[in-house]
This record gives sequence, C-alpha cells and structure tokens, in this order.
Amino acid sequence: MGKHFAVEQGDLYIFTTGPDVMLGLGSFSGELGLFEAGTAWRVSSRVAVVEDVLHRQLESAQIVLRLHGYERASLPRSALESYFVDGREAAIIERILAGRMPVPVVSAEGGDEG
Repeated sequence: MGKHFAVEQGDLYIFTTGPDVMLGLGSFSGELGLFEAGTAWRVSSRVAVVEDVLHRQLESAQIVLRLHGYERASLPRSALESYFVDGREAAIIERILAGRMPVPVVSAEGGDEG
C-alpha cells in the first residue's frame, strides 16, 4: 500500500503498509539526533516513532523520507498508536484512503426548484 510518515503532537511516526519494508534507521544521519541514545524513540515491525521532534529535525527527516518514497499522511494520534501496538493494517489504510478522497461539495440550497 505504501510508505508514509505523520507528525502528530510533536511526534514523528514513520510507517509502512502492504509489502513495503521500513527504511533502516541507519538512513538517518546521527547528526539528526532522531534515533540516538538521548532521544525518546521506539520501533515495531511496521512503525517507528520519535517523540518530541524539534522543527529542524523534522525538516531534515522529511527530506530523507521523501527521497526514499515516503508520503506525508494526516492521521490522528490514536490511529497511529493503535497501528504501532496491534499492526492491523485495515484501519490505517482506510484512514489514509479517506484522506485522499475528495470531499463532495454539498449545496447549502435545497428544496424544490421549479
């Protein structure tokens, strides 16, 4: 399905779905300070989370991620955390696809024409 990243409440979530494989943590320079001993981070088989990412770290991380084919997704923290814990793709894919669908325009006018 894809390679994605999201930023929610200051935390960076990097995740994959379908057959895609996670980017190796070594792809991020140690100078970025994302996956270092002094940072709060955690990894599951499909999700990596870095807590309290600084703006400059986020800018650099986005460059690396986009170079490796990752797309930014807008998802609520609860969905991201659930995916980290249970790895159930269906719920996260549904939310990603919903975010891509154009929202139909509904006219404020209604009633009979004639």
